[in-house]
Amino acid sequence: MVREEVLEKVAGEDLSIIAVWMPVLRSDNAAEGVKAEALLPDARVTHYWNDDRSLGELYGRLLTLPRGRSLAWDIYFVYEPGLRWDDLPPRPTFWMHRLGDDERFLDGDKLRGAIEQLLEP
Repeated sequence: MVREEVLEKVAGEDLSIIAVWMPVLRSDNAAEGVKAEALLPDARVTHYWNDDRSLGELYGRLLTLPRGRSLAWDIYFVYEPGLRWDDLPPRPTFWMHRLGDDERFLDGDKLRGAIEQLLEP
């Protein structure tokens, strides 16, 4: 969905995507993370493997996730351009997920709209 609704429809080099892969399911490992990179085949995407899930746990503490979850995974963050990251990552300007059915459940049109709004001159 992100590939079709964002990468294929938002043109330009101003868009930068960071994809963080981490072990969540038993079958997840670094080799599977490398394979997952093929899901987002775009030069604007930088891929990382977070073996200890520390980033997902950190965001799990920073955000209120559905169903009382404590691990942030399968989540899509949008940050305004030029935002600084210090010791802790900043709260996302906009975010969606696929962790439960609520108002933030991933909708490709809404995600793309939030991105396009921030990229407008």
